[in-house]
Parts: sequence; C-alpha cells; structure tokens
Amino acid sequence: MDSLSQLIGALRLENAIYTRFEASAPWGHRVAHHGQIKFVLVVRGGCWLRTPALAEPLELQAGDLFLVLDGAPYSVSDRPTSRCVDCLKLETLRESFLIRYGGGGAGTTLVSVALQLAGDDAGMLVEALPPFIHLRLEANRSHSLHALAELLRSEIAEELGSLPIVRRLAEALFISAVRFHVQQADVPKRGLLAAIADPQLRRALRDMQEDLAHPWTLETLATRSGMSRASFAAKFRSKAGIPPLEYLTRQRIAAARSLLRQDVAIAEIAGRVGYESPISFARAFRRVAGSTPGAFRRQALREPTPLQ
Repeated sequence: MDSLSQLIGALRLENAIYTRFEASAPWGHRVAHHGQIKFVLVVRGGCWLRTPALAEPLELQAGDLFLVLDGAPYSVSDRPTSRCVDCLKLETLRESFLIRYGGGGAGTTLVSVALQLAGDDAGMLVEALPPFIHLRLEANRSHSLHALAELLRSEIAEELGSLPIVRRLAEALFISAVRFHVQQADVPKRGLLAAIADPQLRRALRDMQEDLAHPWTLETLATRSGMSRASFAAKFRSKAGIPPLEYLTRQRIAAARSLLRQDVAIAEIAGRVGYESPISFARAFRRVAGSTPGAFRRQALREPTPLQ
C-alpha cells in the first residue's frame, strides 16, 4: 500500500471542479468530460446511476460513493427513466459550489468532484485500476473514508468554502477510496496492482519509488526481494507486465516531467532521477516521452498553470 500511495500522490492535477447538487424530483443530468477522473458521493436521498461499466442502472443511496476512472460518460437521475440534461447546461445555475435544480419533488444531495489529470502523468496507475469503483460507505468500517467524506461534504456546504481545502480533501478521499477498494477487491493476476500485492515484489517497488536516483540493477533489486536475478526478473515481468528496469525508467521519467515544469536545471534533474549525465537522461526521456527534455519544458511553459 505504500507503493500505491506514492504512485497516487505523484499524480498531477491540471484542473478540478467541485459541485454540490441539490436536486428535486424529477431530475437528471449526464456527464461526459473525457479524460477526467470523477467521483460522486450521495449525501442525502437516492438516485440511479447509468454508465457503460454497468449492464443495468444501479440504485444508489445516501452513503454511496462511486468513481469513474476512465473518463467514460455517466448519468444520474431520480428514476431510471427520467430525462437527463447535459451538466454543462446547469452551469448557468451555479452559485459557488452549489447547483440547485429539478421539479420541486423529493430531494437528493450529491457532492461531485471531477479531477483532470495531466495527460502524461496518468500512466500505469490509472491503467491498473478498474474503470469503475462503487463503495458503500455505510457498509464498511473505514473510518478515514467516513471522516473525509463528512469533511468534504461540510466544506462544500459552506457558502464561503475554501477551494484549496476542498481540493486537498478531494485528493485525500480519492486516495482513501482507491486504497480501500484495492484492500477489499480480489487482487488481479496481472498488472501493477498484482505486483504491489506480491510480498516478494513489494519491497523492490517501494525502494525504487523512494530513491529514483539510486543506481538500481537487477541484482540489487533481486537481493532486496530475496530472490535470484533470473527469478526476480521473470516474476516481475509476469506480474507487472513490463521488465523491472523498464518500470524504473517510466517512474524516473514521470518524476522528471514534474521537475521540468519547475525552475530546475536539466542537468540537476538528470542526477535527481538517476542518470549519470544529461545526455543519457535525454536519450531515456526521448524514448519514453517522445521529445527532448528541453522541448517538453518549452511546451509545458506554454500550457495554462495547473490548479493549485
């Protein structure tokens, strides 16, 4: 779980939208912002969820939380047959974090968060997670999930709620929800989560993530894992789907992208992520990212500043 937390914590948000929907029956809206991670907490009342990840509409009650991790569209409504409007059309009704709409009948309160990840940061973690996660907070004993959900709900309910506080709470709730899902779900047979769950590979993953600058080799990683070089390499590839040193390279380049967006010299970045020279760093960066570090930095400086 330490490795999972490190990987989630390294994700960079470009933008985020936080909304409290106060909906009264009949009501319904659909969301289709591709490339976003979305999660919705049902605070009061109930609703029906429709998404490509589900064969049939799913009834949700207060205390339910769902996450859409692949940017797929979804819709929520008071009944499966209710007409849904595009949520963008509801923006004219927004007052700070609040959107109030519907026909005046039975009420439902939703807290919705849409997180836009930097396109080059999603990487292996999001690929390893299922596209849709549904949690019933009232049916589990995760005190952190309950506490974070309550804090987020309270902050968004405030007329003068603080955007930085809401963002931090939303990030923490997302991390907590993913951790809880991974702890409760069946471990996949292949992929990053399978490697993290493996007792022999977990140490190597954690060590690489904590010290990217270390001159890791197959031998040192295998020794940390208590395995032979050949056994470690074969098991890592079988579980994670890529060789261990390729995984290390991807993590180094992901860290380098973040540093390139800051005022850090390229030669210093090379050393901080484990390369002996700017030339070897540039070669690895081009292979993984498709451009030179300098070109990446120039493009990043032209992009809008991410939400802080």
